[in-house]
Amino acid sequence: MNYHFGRFRLDAASYRLLRDEAVVSLSAKLVDLLIYFVTHPGRLVTKEELFGAIWPDVTVTDNALTQAISDLRHALGDDPSASQYIQTVARRGYRFVAPVTMDEVSPKAPEVHASSHETSSLEAYRAYTEGRLKLETLDRARIQEAMVDFERALSHDPLYPLAFTGLAASHFLLYEASRPRTQPDTGLLTRAIGYARRAADLAPELGEAHAMLAFMLVSADRPQEALAAGRRAVALEPNDWRHQFRLGHAAWGEERLQALDRALRLFPDLPFAHFEIAMVRIARGEIHEAEGVLREGVLVLGRHRRQSWRFPASGLHWLLGTVLLARGARDEAQGEFEAELAGANPATIYGAEFVMNAYDGLGFAHLDGRDVDAALEAFDRSLDLYPDHARAVVGRTLAFRGAGDRARADAEAARARQTIDALQRGGRRTESSIMEAALGLLDDHLTDATAILLRLLNDSPPGFAGWMIPVDPLLGALRRSDAAAAVFARLAERAR
Repeated sequence: MNYHFGRFRLDAASYRLLRDEAVVSLSAKLVDLLIYFVTHPGRLVTKEELFGAIWPDVTVTDNALTQAISDLRHALGDDPSASQYIQTVARRGYRFVAPVTMDEVSPKAPEVHASSHETSSLEAYRAYTEGRLKLETLDRARIQEAMVDFERALSHDPLYPLAFTGLAASHFLLYEASRPRTQPDTGLLTRAIGYARRAADLAPELGEAHAMLAFMLVSADRPQEALAAGRRAVALEPNDWRHQFRLGHAAWGEERLQALDRALRLFPDLPFAHFEIAMVRIARGEIHEAEGVLREGVLVLGRHRRQSWRFPASGLHWLLGTVLLARGARDEAQGEFEAELAGANPATIYGAEFVMNAYDGLGFAHLDGRDVDAALEAFDRSLDLYPDHARAVVGRTLAFRGAGDRARADAEAARARQTIDALQRGGRRTESSIMEAALGLLDDHLTDATAILLRLLNDSPPGFAGWMIPVDPLLGALRRSDAAAAVFARLAERAR
């Protein structure tokens, strides 16, 4: 949206403030602050609210907020003693008092403000480089530090496109850390996309900006835009493995396989690529091929864990264990789930998520071996990490059913339905549909479960919705029924 107030126009999509159509230089954090004000005009905004919205997961002082307000007022030419824009409400917060109007931003012909993605400022370059190195650790605390580095880079060069891609990446990775929740922090994702668009606006020739957009738009459930951005990044810089990987993430079927193959040829030590290749193989029903790809990825992972490495990967042991469990190799599967736990670093972006998944896997492996107590313990460990985790709740329902404890099973099923409702409210349609189908299978409602999954696959845009169905331990009854063949056929068709 464009937001108009006084002589100003705020283009939120490209993170630009214009006064009489001339660009006003603002740091990215000040643009965040202004966006928050103009989207809440006339309302008292408390300091605590601003801390949570503008500095998520970062501890800042009242002085930092006061300085940010002062800097924003200076940019707007606002006098705090006779406020036209930002009014201070003593001891409570602030109010944006100017009338605000909105209109849609045209997606055509973005205005270019720089012809290069480089900076002439040594300090900006140093800050960006330090932030980039911190990003590659995938450590949540280091990523928050990286955000500060990218802000510092922009304080030295407010039109430095690569610094905006760094802010996009850091906000996106923190969003990814929130993804296992029933309602992830979509505000982080929105800001990440805004920063990436700003970078692309400043430097349309910068492949990194379009590649970052591709990655993020997948999470925003905009697959066609994501695919277009990924293809553009690769067209601009075909020999950058990051662009090939992000195109692979945005694509599906054969295009994903080809992009990830190119990424691995450019950068062989990339376990995440093996994971994403295996997703396509699983969706196609090529379980043996998926197992082989994952074993290759696990070998790469083993080499990495003997030293510090860039982009530490999680999840390969968990997914390999899930594949093994689906084909009946319970003991070997259990070993892979335990390997995931042994090598996990919960401080990394994806570490805690796959610890949760590994405990789920152990729970299902124990159920397969009819050890209900061990299964419940594993599901409880998963729920210790994420109390509303639907898969573990449905797993507990299955465990109590197996133990003949109908009352507790019914109580868990009711709790599972609450988590499904929360997933739906959070826009998590794929997860909620699969959990709903799993609950149906517990009651032998195979026809209903099949209909739910077919509706998901038929109504979802092209992409990897439901890719795990062929190996999902909660959907094992589907694999044993000819009536569900249409689900697997439709999933495989989408994956080609």
